[in-house]
Amino acid sequence: MPFEIPSLPELISREQAALAGSSALQRSDAEVLARVLAAASYGRYGQQAYIADQILPDTADEDTLRRMARARLKRDRLPAVAAHGQALFTGAAGAPVDAGVLLQREDGVQFRVVTGGKVVAGGVALDVAAVEPGQLGNTEPGTVLRLVSPVLAVNDTAAVTVPGIEGGTEQESIEALRARVIRSYRVIPHGGSQSDYETWALEVPGVTRAWIVRHWMGPGTVAVFFVRDNDVDPIPSAEACAVVQAYIEQERPVTAELYVIAPVEKPVQYQIKLTPDSSAVRRAVEAELVDLHQRESDLGSELLRTHISEAISGATGERDHDLVFPAGNVQAARNELLTYGGVLWL
Repeated sequence: MPFEIPSLPELISREQAALAGSSALQRSDAEVLARVLAAASYGRYGQQAYIADQILPDTADEDTLRRMARARLKRDRLPAVAAHGQALFTGAAGAPVDAGVLLQREDGVQFRVVTGGKVVAGGVALDVAAVEPGQLGNTEPGTVLRLVSPVLAVNDTAAVTVPGIEGGTEQESIEALRARVIRSYRVIPHGGSQSDYETWALEVPGVTRAWIVRHWMGPGTVAVFFVRDNDVDPIPSAEACAVVQAYIEQERPVTAELYVIAPVEKPVQYQIKLTPDSSAVRRAVEAELVDLHQRESDLGSELLRTHISEAISGATGERDHDLVFPAGNVQAARNELLTYGGVLWL
């Protein structure tokens, strides 16, 4: 049975009762003294409750939680990562573009040339990275970047090349760190078990979910699939896969041959007749379906039609609906991930 901390009024009453028993104090400042002593006791109880909260990661404050992470995970919050990619520079052949040259997007976000080079016929694609780390630097291919300061014989604009400037990730939130620390208590390392590979993948900034498939290419092989739910496109690029592979390679023992692979996206487009049919109810249904995919769409999993109907029924304002498609359960192949593909409203 948990210990119940007495409230401040209860402590005041106790002190008053104790002091009232002394005839010498009945005509003194006993009332004031009772409140002072009760307040001191209440503060000690509060400090003890605070100390108790710091023992476990689910209630620890930020400073204590970060100390736990450094002790158990050997690292603090995952840092923010700057977006990087390539931009095509044009101008006079042979004109140099030095590393450090600044470019700016229309909204003011700045990028820096990472590796310099010389312009050739048709232009030269140079590596660029966002000056400030975070998701704000992620930029679609074809976006025009403008030079902050002119470069001799080089055009003042450069176009972002395919697949874009990507990989920008915000610093890990405290709650995400808390989830990783709690997981370290529940999942004990076993020197290269399936759960270990999942843990290593989740330690890479930007990775939100990961799945492990044994014997992917036969005995002695293991495949790691992962997604980045906070990116515009959650399916990782080849470069993101390379980053995860490099990190796991330095953490794992020399055992199985490792493959890090992006899941194949299998969008599910729904056909729904809704009652009542309004924009507000439609938005609520879409939010519930997106949440359903986040919760239940694991790699190679089956999405149950009954759960789809349950999610739609849980939308605010929905009274009735007719789920026309899918007509049954939706099954994904072992390398596929079922994603939300929108709704065709009937």
